[in-house]
Amino acid sequence: MIAAKVKVDKSHEFWQKWYAFYSEEDMGIDKKGLFGKKGEAVLVVVHGGGILTPDRIEKAYAEGLVDSSAKYRNKEWGNLLEGRLPNGEAINLYSLDDLKKETPKISKFGVVMPYEVAQLTKSGWHTKKEFVENPLVIARNGGLENLEAYFDKAKNSDLMLANFHPFKSWNPNQTQGRLLFLNDCEGDLGGGCGLDYDGRFVGVSAGGT
Repeated sequence: MIAAKVKVDKSHEFWQKWYAFYSEEDMGIDKKGLFGKKGEAVLVVVHGGGILTPDRIEKAYAEGLVDSSAKYRNKEWGNLLEGRLPNGEAINLYSLDDLKKETPKISKFGVVMPYEVAQLTKSGWHTKKEFVENPLVIARNGGLENLEAYFDKAKNSDLMLANFHPFKSWNPNQTQGRLLFLNDCEGDLGGGCGLDYDGRFVGVSAGGT
């Protein structure tokens, strides 16, 4: 969506409304030490669809949300860290260093980062340098591509752009996840609006129009 907004005029509907996306931020403990030390918390930003299918979101509502997020089962989380989705599909998982070298040329993948890194990133309004160098922004964008162009087009009159997150208040021992928003209730890149917020998605018809 960021790539699309860069290409269209600001009068386009993409710039006039907020959207939720088929991208999610999932958090929990890396019990096997697949991405660092055993027992450390990690954040996985999944693009293109992960655990939170519409049916899974409905189940999360029925079971009760935690921190406005879906509570994950141990199997769901464990499989995700091994690159497997609930439907059996395999996805590639990348580190932040991977993304800084090259933006993945696939539509579905995950980005893994230490939860502490996500916690310590600035939540709020950013200058251009802060925005394009923010690890969480890079993970949410799926790489560095289009970030500078997006900032230049989306910045406010104070030459600032927002990136918000809820990680200072999330309990890393509670495995959970929620969807990402763009130009949402908080400003621009947002992960603070939970599954109890409204949703608006972009759809593509079978004919491609």
